[in-house]
Amino acid sequence: MVRMGAKETASDINRAVGNELRAARARRDLTRLQLADLTGLAVSTIQRFENGERSPDMQQLHALCAALDISMREFVTLALKDVERPES
Repeated sequence: MVRMGAKETASDINRAVGNELRAARARRDLTRLQLADLTGLAVSTIQRFENGERSPDMQQLHALCAALDISMREFVTLALKDVERPES
């Protein structure tokens, strides 16, 4: 297994979280604007999350999960299912 550096791992995590956020929003049939209204986050912030430019902090993730009617644990599990864990 090839070890990834911290920067590559963070990028992979951001991308995985963004993909799951987009999928969860689609499952709930919400637009970015609707999700922004439900969470108090800016549409541009949600867009940056979905594009993998950054990941939400814990408070933002909590607001997103509440609006999307998904537990934080389930969201993170789904988001990170394809991100490899480095070997110890």
